[in-house]
Amino acid sequence: MLIEADKNGGNKEICCGTFLNPGSFNAALLAAGTTLSAMKYILDGYGELAYALVRPPGHHAQPTQADGYCFFNNAGLAVQLALDSGCKKVLVLDIDVHYGNGTAEGFYRSDKVLTVSLHMNHGSWGPSHPQNGTVDELGEGEGFGYNLNVPLPNGSGDEGYGYAMREVVIPAVEKFEPDMMVLVIGQDSSAFDPNGRQCLTMDGYREIGRMVRRLADKHCGSRLLIVQEGGYHVTYSAYCVHATLEGVLDLPHRLLSDPIAYYPEDETFAVKVIEAIKQFQMKNVPMLKDV
Repeated sequence: MLIEADKNGGNKEICCGTFLNPGSFNAALLAAGTTLSAMKYILDGYGELAYALVRPPGHHAQPTQADGYCFFNNAGLAVQLALDSGCKKVLVLDIDVHYGNGTAEGFYRSDKVLTVSLHMNHGSWGPSHPQNGTVDELGEGEGFGYNLNVPLPNGSGDEGYGYAMREVVIPAVEKFEPDMMVLVIGQDSSAFDPNGRQCLTMDGYREIGRMVRRLADKHCGSRLLIVQEGGYHVTYSAYCVHATLEGVLDLPHRLLSDPIAYYPEDETFAVKVIEAIKQFQMKNVPMLKDV
């Protein structure tokens, strides 16, 4: 469909809200190729860390269809390259405000890839996005228990995300023991983003970056690929990307101060929701029953 639409000059709605315009197909190819090159850079031993700063995004693109501004699943292609190159277990952690449904769908029946998504509890948005991102979407067949969804309430903020990382994500990663990690980042979880309601600030992104780096150092020989997804507040998104990378690089001091400086939050409700998710997973995911 994408090739045919591009041959016809673009200007086609591929699915609800996702348009292929002139130049879109080439841009999508470049985004996918850049992400594959970034992964290959790590796999070939040239470095331990790479960041694919690409557009269009990819984590909603599924094996058989485009979705949510995404044409090719950039991160998913990189994961498959890692598996084909000898990696035994790959972790994908997605912190975009929307469920990484395409990546999850691509590896839904595999026990070689653990997909974890922290997202706003938004549910399905139509035929192109049938997945709900709920806790009971755990994978199928050999992949059962290897898709972990953490749908967070609106306004979870830095403390809520930090709690989810400590109580849900890190224990799962410790049990899975990946030899490659992919961090899928979206700054649409930020306090100012017009497309999200999660209220993360630079401090929250920075701390997530630090946590992920520690996991990569412990399990993957520090090998970590970062892939860019959403972020729709043109200025604050840039600050939050910077903070995420500061955390991943484990810099001892902040290089940029936060322009909003302080954002009051109450994590009480988020903690209750995360505890319920944790208990559900411990009961239903075989890998986590003895955590």
